[in-house]
Amino acid sequence: MQLDQNPFFRKAIVPWYDASFACWTLIWAMVIVFGFSLGGIWVVSTTPEFSMHIWFPCMLAGLSGFLALKVYLRLQARAGND
Repeated sequence: MQLDQNPFFRKAIVPWYDASFACWTLIWAMVIVFGFSLGGIWVVSTTPEFSMHIWFPCMLAGLSGFLALKVYLRLQARAGND
């Protein structure tokens, strides 16, 4: 017996890494990393010896903020489809 290739009556199975709990955990972890990187920016801006290394906390803040926003938008899009 062949399985139906288009089961329109079933709900799609969400992988564990794309489940709501995993997404919210990732968002909160990125918020913590974002705060940590803001602390790094503050330290770099107050210590002249470290001024050439400001690129690293700025990059960390940008990437963590981007990832948190992207995952949040994915959650919102999924909630709109339900």
